[in-house]
Amino acid sequence: MPTKDASTIQAVSELGWRMDVAEREMQVRNFVEQVWNRRSYEAASDLYSENYVNPFGTGPSARVEPIRRYHQAFPDLHLDVEELIVAGDTVMLRMTFRGTDTGGYLGRSPTGRAVEEWVVDIMHFEDDKVVSEWIGADQLGLFIQLGVLDDPWPTQVEAPAAER
Repeated sequence: MPTKDASTIQAVSELGWRMDVAEREMQVRNFVEQVWNRRSYEAASDLYSENYVNPFGTGPSARVEPIRRYHQAFPDLHLDVEELIVAGDTVMLRMTFRGTDTGGYLGRSPTGRAVEEWVVDIMHFEDDKVVSEWIGADQLGLFIQLGVLDDPWPTQVEAPAAER
């Protein structure tokens, strides 16, 4: 088993040392750059396990399918990693998605509107691959930006009547 000095934080699996924090971070950043930003979908197999399951199926292709759908709706889509935290076999990503709806999101007619959406992804690893994840995204904000829903918050807040 490879050894590391005490100053190196490690991401550890049940089988022992796998990759240090910097290597894990680079692995995840490479996925975002290659798959999300460059549309090199085959690179998903570098990060996602054949045991990964989501509503689109199993394995790396299951992770790629919703990404392809985003690319169809937002052909100029770009994902920026704002924050990435590695803690053992878990990685937390906070990202910002930016794109223009020229392909029609979720089967709707294209709006031509530029949008920005925050995304949080918590990835769980076994060995060197993601086996499960939780993704949260600002879909409400996205639908407001696309004009699908009215903004429930006024752009200007009026002072209470007693102050007028």
